[in-house]
Amino acid sequence: MIIKGLIVQVYDIEIFPNCFSLTIKNTETKEFQFFELSDRKNNLTDLVSLFLDKKFIFCGYNNIHYDNPIVNFIIEYKNSIEKATRTEIEYNLFQLSQTIIKGDLEKWKRWKYTNNFETLDLLTMLFSQKLRVGLKEMQVTMKYPNVQEYDGDFEAPIPVGDIPKMIQYNINDVNSTEELLYRCENDIKLRLNIEEEYGIKALNKDGVNLGMEILKTKYLEKTHKTWNDIKDLRSPCDKINLNEIILPFIKYDTPILQDLLKEMKQQVVSPDRKGYNKHFLMDNLEYSVGVGGIHSVNKPSVYIADNQEVISDVDVASLYPSLIIEYGFYPPHLGKEFLEVYKGIKDERIEAKHNGNELKNLTLKLSINGLSGNLQSEFSWCYSPKTVMRIRINGQLLLLMLAEKLIAIGCKIIQANTDGLFVLRKKKDEKQFKAVCKWWENLTKLELEEDRFERFYQFAINDYLGVLEGYKDSHNPKLLKKKGLFIDTVTLGKGMNAMIIPKAINANLADNIPVEETIRNSRDINDFITYQKVDKKFTVQYLDKFITHINRYYISTNGGYLYKCELDENGEIKKAANMLTASGVTICNDINEIKEFPKDINYRYYIKEASKILFKLKCQEQSLFW
Repeated sequence: MIIKGLIVQVYDIEIFPNCFSLTIKNTETKEFQFFELSDRKNNLTDLVSLFLDKKFIFCGYNNIHYDNPIVNFIIEYKNSIEKATRTEIEYNLFQLSQTIIKGDLEKWKRWKYTNNFETLDLLTMLFSQKLRVGLKEMQVTMKYPNVQEYDGDFEAPIPVGDIPKMIQYNINDVNSTEELLYRCENDIKLRLNIEEEYGIKALNKDGVNLGMEILKTKYLEKTHKTWNDIKDLRSPCDKINLNEIILPFIKYDTPILQDLLKEMKQQVVSPDRKGYNKHFLMDNLEYSVGVGGIHSVNKPSVYIADNQEVISDVDVASLYPSLIIEYGFYPPHLGKEFLEVYKGIKDERIEAKHNGNELKNLTLKLSINGLSGNLQSEFSWCYSPKTVMRIRINGQLLLLMLAEKLIAIGCKIIQANTDGLFVLRKKKDEKQFKAVCKWWENLTKLELEEDRFERFYQFAINDYLGVLEGYKDSHNPKLLKKKGLFIDTVTLGKGMNAMIIPKAINANLADNIPVEETIRNSRDINDFITYQKVDKKFTVQYLDKFITHINRYYISTNGGYLYKCELDENGEIKKAANMLTASGVTICNDINEIKEFPKDINYRYYIKEASKILFKLKCQEQSLFW
């Protein structure tokens, strides 16, 4: 791969008290190079030469926070290293590694922020700091063949005879990082486009940070200010009186909502979103409102529209950005210019979408959607808890106005969540329904979008399968809307359960295919695989042996049990917990070891798990006539 005219080199480092190892792969030639400091060899000088070669960009996973500082340290002390003993170098590299791992940034930030070479960190590009996951977990969600960890102790000297084995694990990590790199081509292309258009260093930024960088750049251009002028500005507050932030035109016809509004106006809440939450029943549906937003409290239920009925998902288009623009909900310390910039970005995005400029559309979407979270972060230059409270409180109250009017014309609200309503209604009421929606749009200056469903299977508020109109005739899988436990595809870095369970559930609900048929007919071992990650303060035991902390497995008829163990000071087990009591499992950290489709898959387990969910749904199935 070539990025910015530079050949990408993918690399990874392992460090022991007596050994430094760096494995690197040229993505163009596919050639490996190995650099080592141990009893066997010392070729750190060659390593320095490679990293100072300006025709390469060096890619890793978490390399900005680990590998890069170590390489920068070696480059800085190249002359000293050439004169030092092997033991001295090993000691200093190990100490630096431990300092980084323990998180004492002050002691190593000098090498973190040194720019000796071009770099790309897939971890910082893909995930915000709070959502980051390790490489092994990424390998699992990538369905990478080999997710085996090196099982040695990185804080103990490695026997020289074990170094080749360790390097093989390192090669596996480098190969998986390379595969991830190619999966991220669109993400990279987007960032290169942003760098070209906005002059922002974008390659190593996650989506939210990138969006905020664009917003900041445009704001500084608009105001002719510098980053130093605004970086320390904030709009903090000790308390928020909700009566001061609720829009004056919000009102209700029904006593229950009138009382709710009255009560809400009396509330004084803290800026950290604590202090008020209210549950109430309206038209046989329980609602929860408060400082965190609105949602209904839903039990398993099934809705099937007959020839006289429609199930509608009525969403507010870009609710939070629209509230910001239409009602001037902006951080006070940034002035009205901020609002002008934000609106300009939204208009620019609409134009890009209209013109088919997908890259620009995605770029500006990042900038629009990243704001609400930053409004509540005291580390952000946009910090304004009162502003974010205005957005959230008014958003849910406006949505309740819509719900109330729809109920009044005979509609049944079956779900409410943040920015939309699922509505069951009669076809004969179409004219009234559209009139209510139009009234609400005119009143609020917000726009509604509607999807129509043939059927709606709801397990909980964020767990549902919606079968859109047209599916009965086309069986187009794009007409299935899946949330939560009904999602049957794996998302990178988002964990992985056995996908055969939601696949079987969805096939049964959408196409009436028996659960057992779907499960027994699958020949993809990845459908049956899940994984467990255990904190390193615990030990994992399997078949009376201690194994690695991250393990991929399928539920089997003759496998062993996985135990999470707590050891005493002598290394003896003092407490053990079965991680999956329902069945034994077969470890498959290396898929390559499975030469044929397993005969010991515990089909009964998977069938039972899928059937449990279906039973809860179908025993709650209800007539839609009322």
